[in-house]
Amino acid sequence: MGLLFSAVAFSANAQKIEDQELKINVSKIANSTQHLINLEPVTFQYDVKKFKNLSLPSTSQYGFLTRSVSAEFPSLVVQKSTQVNAGKNASKVASYDEVKTAELIPVLVAAIKEQQAEIELLKKEIGLLKRTAR
Repeated sequence: MGLLFSAVAFSANAQKIEDQELKINVSKIANSTQHLINLEPVTFQYDVKKFKNLSLPSTSQYGFLTRSVSAEFPSLVVQKSTQVNAGKNASKVASYDEVKTAELIPVLVAAIKEQQAEIELLKKEIGLLKRTAR
């Protein structure tokens, strides 16, 4: 009972920080469609036999090769390091690049909005052409 009371008291004193206070240098994502066109989505499997110590999933994966992403979105490729067992009482650090795929979602939304604006413009042009052809 005391634990529940403490949690409620803590949340009552929590400070709500607004989004616009937290983020600075905000700008719209431009040319997102062109950047996405240059990406090459792939399916792949990790080499779990060769890299047993990394505990990688053995099932098929969807993603990107890091070199294609780094050319368009360098900040979405990060180096990940993990300590792996290298024998009796020994370990080593394995480093590899990884794509932060969740951060592509805002780029995808921006691309959809760009394409929708283009579709609307084309609809207007088609409507105009149909009216002038009559």
